[in-house]
Amino acid sequence: MTKYLIRKIHHTTDEVFLDATKAKENETFVVVDAESAEEAKERVKGKKQCSNCGSWDTEYEYLFVNNIPIHLAFSCNNCNERYGKELVEDEKGYSIKLKAKDSE
Repeated sequence: MTKYLIRKIHHTTDEVFLDATKAKENETFVVVDAESAEEAKERVKGKKQCSNCGSWDTEYEYLFVNNIPIHLAFSCNNCNERYGKELVEDEKGYSIKLKAKDSE
């Protein structure tokens, strides 16, 4: 399904304007609390979003065997969600192998 970013603007005249931006296939939108655009970029750079609470305050690392990534260890500092995922190689590189219950 196509994803859209909906921007809601409350004008000083009490009018409400809606604007929709269509996300490209390789694009995601992230809302970040920050003092500047540079700080916002730094907060998202190199981070993964927690699927449990949506926080970007996360840490992750890949575990390697013979320089091949085999496992992703993930933790969220907001909700304390922690998990590990096995990685598999496919035509696009290495990705998370989903178990039957993960893909439902």
